[in-house]
Amino acid sequence: MTKVETSQKKISSFLNSDRKTIKGLEKENLRSDPEGKISNNDFPKTFGIHNFNSFVTLDYSEPHLEIVTPTFEDNQELFGFLKHLHTYVESNLGEDFLWNYSMPPRFKRKYIKLPPHRDANITKLAHLYRLGLRNRYGDKMQSTAGIHFNISFSDSVIKSLSENKTDIYLGACRNFLRAFPLVLRLIGCSPVTHKSFLKDRNLNIDKLNDEDCYLPKSTSLRVSRLGYYSEEQDENFITFNSLEEYLETIQNYINTPNEKFSDISLDLKQQVNNGTIQMESELYNHIRPKGPFSTTERQYNQLKKSGIEYLEIRSIDLNPYSEIGISIEDVEFLELLSLFCALSDSPKIDETEATVIKENIRRASEVGQNCTLLNGLGVENGETDIEELTNNLLEDLESFAKKIELRSQLDNMFSEYFSRNKNPLSSRLLNDIASDQLLNYVLKNSKKIKDKVPDSVLDLFRKESALSEKEYLKAKNQDNIDFQTFIKNFREEIK
Repeated sequence: MTKVETSQKKISSFLNSDRKTIKGLEKENLRSDPEGKISNNDFPKTFGIHNFNSFVTLDYSEPHLEIVTPTFEDNQELFGFLKHLHTYVESNLGEDFLWNYSMPPRFKRKYIKLPPHRDANITKLAHLYRLGLRNRYGDKMQSTAGIHFNISFSDSVIKSLSENKTDIYLGACRNFLRAFPLVLRLIGCSPVTHKSFLKDRNLNIDKLNDEDCYLPKSTSLRVSRLGYYSEEQDENFITFNSLEEYLETIQNYINTPNEKFSDISLDLKQQVNNGTIQMESELYNHIRPKGPFSTTERQYNQLKKSGIEYLEIRSIDLNPYSEIGISIEDVEFLELLSLFCALSDSPKIDETEATVIKENIRRASEVGQNCTLLNGLGVENGETDIEELTNNLLEDLESFAKKIELRSQLDNMFSEYFSRNKNPLSSRLLNDIASDQLLNYVLKNSKKIKDKVPDSVLDLFRKESALSEKEYLKAKNQDNIDFQTFIKNFREEIK
């Protein structure tokens, strides 16, 4: 695998800037009932209308909650806000609670309840998109949960690097892909799943006990081919060599009919289109460049018009050893890794390297507790132990942190992450449930937080819920065309 090498020139430029990063978190959790089954309850009315609440929304299904923070420069403020939001959400779930694990609770029905489409065109589109996901992949694949870490660099940082902003972010994307197999060893924590996840699915996986199945050396079933995975997209590995190439891939994915999905009816409103993806949000990249946020314009058009504004690191498993699914050390690691990827040389990824990266990600997700990774294609290039490579990455990150004058703030993070490399979270989890079962373990470790949310923060959450009702009515009243015309126009936006 290609080693990521820092650029002293970029580091010097960074030190002459304000050194600020802007970060946000999106955290998914399935709602579970007290018995460890996926909840069948509706989205709580306390949270208003999910499409229009910027803090509490839904991902795929009615029990698939997503909580979203604003952006912060300070990691402690970001982490504190997420904890308040998590606590607020759990306090309004009745007997349900947030399942603190990336693989889902027990399935008790063939189908999971999807959110109602309501009467606004934009909510009908969201419902149609979910139907398309169900018809393409099934409810089970869509019911894994994780965390998205969003990061951008301040204008001062971007200006100091004397490069086009979009090129800086694309370089960071390429380096993230190079490092991702090693990152999986450190943050992956979903090596086991309840057997109901596998029912009616022909997957090759071992039996752990009467209730659970696993891959013995896996770091992340969720990231593996058994989890949140699209074979159709995997065939065309996105390299982020240029924005034009990335946009062309999206355009082709959306507009070119895919034989596998062509039998799913469009006339009967069972999917948005029959391309490889229905829309941009169906891209399953491990990292995704994003344009400026917009509620009215498609991401493709935003990227084409304005370039990249921030990065979304997507393939982060929930951390069951943190009561809210992510630790402050995880946040610090992801920020440092993002800076490391941006301030390092980043040659373009050719076809050979893309093949190596893809294979290394597969190995890291499926056998990453104990495996070797490819140094390159061909026997002559050899392979290297993943623990050794991950230790090298952590040492490089530590050296980098010293160079950008952050090392003294990161003692706990480095101590935790060097420890994880020796004993990955995924291995630790398998040891912890060796004499138990997954559902019992997660139930015991998904206790509701008793901390009090400050009144000022509670007031903010309640106002957002009330505002979501008004925003929904506003969207509904602004519709001046029927849904058939709306969806026709939507399909023609990317040509």
